Formats: sequence, structure tokens, C-alpha cells
Amino acid sequence: MNVILMSFIEKFTQSGQNNKFRLCLMQSTLAGGFVSIFFLLMSYFENGLVVTSLIASIFIVFIFPTSPAAQPRNLIGGHLLSAVVGFIFFYANIWFQGSELIFVYTILFCGLAVFLSTLLMALFGFEHPPAAAFAAGLVLAPTVPILMCILALICVFVLAVSKEILAPLYCSANEN
Repeated sequence: MNVILMSFIEKFTQSGQNNKFRLCLMQSTLAGGFVSIFFLLMSYFENGLVVTSLIASIFIVFIFPTSPAAQPRNLIGGHLLSAVVGFIFFYANIWFQGSELIFVYTILFCGLAVFLSTLLMALFGFEHPPAAAFAAGLVLAPTVPILMCILALICVFVLAVSKEILAPLYCSANEN
């Protein structure tokens, strides 16, 4: 199967008059395919913000594959850090559930989750901007987001592995 995919991609990205169009078409097809797969899993996601952060990650990985934010280290590391921060502030938000100011606390904890995840990503060198939205999405989850978080991190890992397998083909095609 992998040989068939590789030969298809090599033929698809051959140099020629329509190389730029072919490259854009291939990158868009990969991005759209991954979004479609993630939407199949969407019934397990309780929060649209988590889904949109994954879609933004897909866009960065397939449309800007040489960007620092598209590198697997930043993709996986950023989402892992944001998952930890998101869980911390999810539980902090649960602590204040009975309060009359729950709306204020929720806004505060979302902002703090984005702030802290962004700070930690920058300090540890895992800059991946969509991961900050992932942290906020976990804070806003209506129930304990363990399954949602596990599935999202699996999706991020699959995305990183797919990028490593496919990127050399469409990155080298972009240089022609």
C-alpha cells in the first residue's frame, strides 16, 4: 500500500508546467483528507475548540510543512504541554462550579490556560500556536475530558508521523 501511495505522489509531483498547481492540489487534498478523518472522530470530541485547534494544526503541517510550527517536535510537544495545562485549569474551573461568578472564573481560567501553555511552549521550545486553543478547549469541556484529550493527542501523533512520511515528497516538489 505504501509503495502505491509513494509512486502516486511521485508521479503527481513530477516537474512540469503545472507543478505549482499539482503541489497545491496535493497539499490541499492531504489537509482535507485529514480534516475529514478527524471529523469522523468528532462525535468523541465534546468541544469544538479542540477540533478547531486540530484543524489549524493540520493546515500548518500540510500547507507550511517547512515552518518551525509544523515540525513534529513542536506539534507533539505543544499539544502535550497544552493538555497538561488544560487539565490543571479544567479542574480549577470545576472547583468553582457552585460559585455565582462561574462565568468570570471560566473566562479567567481559559485566559490563564492560553497564557501558561503559550509561555511553556516558548520556554521549552515547542512553539505550535494551535496548541494554545487546545488548552482552552479542555478548560471549556463540560465533563472530564480524558477521552477527548487522548483521542486528540492520538490524532496529533498520527498527523506528525504522516507529515514525516509525506513531507519529503511535497517539500522537495516545492523546491523545483
